[in-house]
Amino acid sequence: MKRLILFISLSLFFHGTYLIVPTQLVQYQEPGKKWENNTYKNGIKTVLIHKQGWELSFPIINLNNEDEKISLSFDELGDDTNDYSWQIIHCNMDWTQSELEPIEYLSGFFEGDIQDYSLSKNTTVNYIHYHISFPNNDVTFQISGNYIVNVFEQNDPSQIVLTRRFYIVDKKVDVHGSVFKQPLGINTNNQRINFSVGYNNEITDPHSNLISTVIKNNESTISTKDIFPSKTGISKIGFENIKELSFAGGNEFRHFDIKSIKFVSDKINKIEYSGSFHKIILRPETPEIRNNYTFKNDLNGKKLIKLENSNKSNIEADYCQVVFYLNTPLNLNIGDYYVYGALSDWELSDNNKMTFDNTKQCYTLTLFLKQGYYNYQYIFKSEGLVIDKANQWFSVEGNYYQTENDYHILTYYKNPSATSEELVGFVKINTDLNK
Repeated sequence: MKRLILFISLSLFFHGTYLIVPTQLVQYQEPGKKWENNTYKNGIKTVLIHKQGWELSFPIINLNNEDEKISLSFDELGDDTNDYSWQIIHCNMDWTQSELEPIEYLSGFFEGDIQDYSLSKNTTVNYIHYHISFPNNDVTFQISGNYIVNVFEQNDPSQIVLTRRFYIVDKKVDVHGSVFKQPLGINTNNQRINFSVGYNNEITDPHSNLISTVIKNNESTISTKDIFPSKTGISKIGFENIKELSFAGGNEFRHFDIKSIKFVSDKINKIEYSGSFHKIILRPETPEIRNNYTFKNDLNGKKLIKLENSNKSNIEADYCQVVFYLNTPLNLNIGDYYVYGALSDWELSDNNKMTFDNTKQCYTLTLFLKQGYYNYQYIFKSEGLVIDKANQWFSVEGNYYQTENDYHILTYYKNPSATSEELVGFVKINTDLNK
């Protein structure tokens, strides 16, 4: 059910100035349904959201730092520009929509038009590149928490083009964490997260009202909602040696580099030109199940859009067909292989599902990707079978406690006097840096 809230124009008299706040339409999610990272319109490609100035960063900024912004960009294939609008929606920590009205969490306009766009330049595939950043001259944030930016068409919030999650933090607690590899007593290929949250008198009943979420490489999440701290102090709670806070180590990500398509790099078999776009055929690959872990530098599943020797990759990088081959026999279990990572928006969908080629006797997939440097993995997901997720998920790549991973710890405060959950703490830790 969609609900439209009409904000009646407000008349305010302030220092002799009569201010008109324009009518606003706000898109509401069905009760209990979570807002997700989704792209709804065909032709929309390369959606990026991150801290402005750092494409590989986690999409979070500080509430009271005017220099920090969230950057959202995307491409639309073709030659025609379209009228796109944005809207910002506040969410609870579980990504259900909060009960707050926009006037309670935003200052300025609650929606607006995307006016920053450019046509691609010197590319075989034409596209329009759109960009917007927040906060800006039209809108600023009043409170911390989880947020959704909703992009829609023709000033009609029901015509959703894409949605992306981001975070605003107002640091009121100190979060410190570390990763313990090869925990005792549970799966030896797991990595356990230990962390503490330091607080002051501003926090009421921290044991009940401070809830943390741990996110591994943007791909899996564990919440402390039903986990009791292992240590308590006058101004600190700690979560140490708790088996529920462990993640499968997994394996390092594979990669390919198409920043330049003038030559064949180490993971590319050949490059063809069809007359309308380039086709990048990757070298056939095999499962990486082995007895010993092997370290590889990676981006932990991320992608970096980049055209070699260009400072305008956003409009000069081209789109190419990239063909993946996984040499493994036809799997007779009820399930499918997927190419997975930031290049699939961390989703397992029909868009990144592989098919079995009877002629080549391998699995294959073709994706239309913008030039850059990509990480990815092969994932097998069964349907209707009772299989341990860790064994199923890593049946192609392997699972090792030594694997280098990023973990993001977000701490929320359920303020008894407020109707929303504040994001009051954040820290990023790494298995190798271990801090």
